[in-house]
Amino acid sequence: MRHSIGHPMFKRAGTLFFALMASALGGVAVVDVFLNGQLTMVDPRLLGGLAVMGLVFLLLGIVTMHERAEDLEGRTGRLTAPTSELESFIAALEAANKRLHSSEARYKGLVNAQGDAILRRTPDGRMTYANEAFYRLFGVRSDEVIGNVFRPEAHPDSPAPAMGRMNGLDRVAYDQNVQTVSGYRWLAWEDYAIRDMDGRLVEVQSVGRDITERKALEDALMEARDRAQSANRAKSHFLATMSHEIRTPMNGVLGMARLLLETHLAPDQKTYAEAIRQSGLSLLSLIEDILDFSKIESGALTLERGEVVLRPLIEGVAELLATRAHAKHIDLVTAIAADVPQIIEGDTIRLRQILTNLVGNAIKFTEKGGVLISAKVERDGDKTELRLAVRDTGIGVPQEKQAQIFEEFVQADSSHARRFEGSGLGLTISKRLVQAMGGDIGMADGETTGSVFWVTLPLNDAPITAETRALAGKTIAIVSSSEILSIGLKFQLAASGADILEAETIASLTRGSCDLVIVDSTLGNPTQLPNMSGLGIPAVAMLPPEHRATQTSLREKGIEGYLTKPVRQSSLETRILAVLSGKTQKETVAAPPPPERPRKGLNILLAEDNPVNALLARELLRRRGHTVSDVAAGDAAVRACAAQRFDIVIMDLHMPGLDGIEATKQIRAAEKSLGAVPVPIFALTADALETGRKACQEAGMDGFLTKPLDPADLDAVLAAVSGARAVAA
Repeated sequence: MRHSIGHPMFKRAGTLFFALMASALGGVAVVDVFLNGQLTMVDPRLLGGLAVMGLVFLLLGIVTMHERAEDLEGRTGRLTAPTSELESFIAALEAANKRLHSSEARYKGLVNAQGDAILRRTPDGRMTYANEAFYRLFGVRSDEVIGNVFRPEAHPDSPAPAMGRMNGLDRVAYDQNVQTVSGYRWLAWEDYAIRDMDGRLVEVQSVGRDITERKALEDALMEARDRAQSANRAKSHFLATMSHEIRTPMNGVLGMARLLLETHLAPDQKTYAEAIRQSGLSLLSLIEDILDFSKIESGALTLERGEVVLRPLIEGVAELLATRAHAKHIDLVTAIAADVPQIIEGDTIRLRQILTNLVGNAIKFTEKGGVLISAKVERDGDKTELRLAVRDTGIGVPQEKQAQIFEEFVQADSSHARRFEGSGLGLTISKRLVQAMGGDIGMADGETTGSVFWVTLPLNDAPITAETRALAGKTIAIVSSSEILSIGLKFQLAASGADILEAETIASLTRGSCDLVIVDSTLGNPTQLPNMSGLGIPAVAMLPPEHRATQTSLREKGIEGYLTKPVRQSSLETRILAVLSGKTQKETVAAPPPPERPRKGLNILLAEDNPVNALLARELLRRRGHTVSDVAAGDAAVRACAAQRFDIVIMDLHMPGLDGIEATKQIRAAEKSLGAVPVPIFALTADALETGRKACQEAGMDGFLTKPLDPADLDAVLAAVSGARAVAA
């Protein structure tokens, strides 16, 4: 290494050199003086100067050496400082290493303590790691499996999927039933892909959990489910069988009672026969409630989806139950808002059943006053519902029973001496049906007396009916002592656009105060109708059907027309407009004539296996002048249709061997192969819901006749068939 002359090293060396030289000269002078007694070699002044210079340079050398010592000391300190930092770094590394070993030991402890078996394999299946749970589960050692391919033995009846096949996935789950030290056990495996920075598969980690107990529980649950489904199927079959077997004799009793009532009977005999019929109807209603409830409980009851024509359905229920209401001298009125849709989606038969239950209960528990059936549309934001309500003026429901009124076998009057019959299932069945339709049902106390039972159903974008306003600009007065009747009439008239004038008595009305007055006969006795001849206002009377007056008696009292309770809104509008236009009812108000019977008898095939029901149907048909051929089985009906041509076939649905559905299918197939005109086939059944209308229609049937045979329904069907035959001829 080279240094310049100005380098401190040279400066310090020069200073030292001059100091030594000065010292040497001074020493020579001293020696010379000592030996010769005088200084002979050098000039004294020179020697003095040198001596001074030597002292100066000596001092400088001493100072320089001191600085050098300090510099060396500093350099030594700087050399020892990195040594302490290294010692601290090494100490930190040792602490981190201890923590790493502790964490690794803890991790291994956790992994080995797991109840799940954990292992790792290379992509080609060679094991690289396994925890203690794996070794315990399969009874193997580390030196037996590490570095080798491990495949557990699968159960012979349960082929196991291959382990570690990722197929490009990051996670795969599967179950295996494999051999372990405890025998065959079910393991739920989850394989995880471990990839490097480039996404290449490096290892596959598998975690297996013993789920043998869970699998056993699942198998037990599946077996229980299968048994329950089998039991439900058996229950459904039992219900269908009982429905047929119970209704069949009851229909025979009712039908024969009806036949008996059509014969010439003494008054007391007629009373007894009517008592038999009424008792049979009550028993049949009870049986139907129990069977319906059993179907609901077993899940066998299904709803049909179709078009429900609301107004005729509601008014039809009122007309069906009006006789029962009028027999108790109570009114039954309908009030349907103008914006209620004409058609909604639902099950017509079940909705009619719900209304019939609610209205029937209201009539049963009402001794005076009446029952009002109302329908309106309710809107709450985007939610639109149909609200049906049945209001009565009856005994009401005690507060302590209102919470349980929709439970099975609960009635408002459940005392031992209760006056009202029934199973207590009607409201329960109605609630289940409403809920199945996506709606709600409930009750509330009436405004003064009685109860209000309501049902709400979603409308599902049903078109809203526009108001007709047929009576717009007309003022109609109502004179009635019945609060329920007045409410219903006001609702109907308002929906038709009329202005309403309420009058307590006829005397309170004056000429010109209204365009027309509706007067109620109260109990239906024509003698109780007021004399309207001197009032100068057109009048219409409200009469129950069983006490309709003759045209003469109405005219004598100055009444231009009548309306039969319960009144349909369309009939109300039509009659009022007719009276206001000067048209009076020219027909007598006697009972309407029965449907016109065919002039020529029909050739009818009756397929019915029950002798009593066959006798009933046969007698009804023969009394109407028809020729009847009867068979007792479906295959016999098929053979009979192949042998001759019938005008109509009345086919029982439940027969031994070939039932009515299959028999109809075979008859239709034979007609199609021959190119023959299809014969009208009508199902004869105790319950049109047993097999479903759709199944009968798909088989090729043309309609239904329910048991017991209603003469009016039978006449309507036969008249239609006879008319079609006449047109074809």
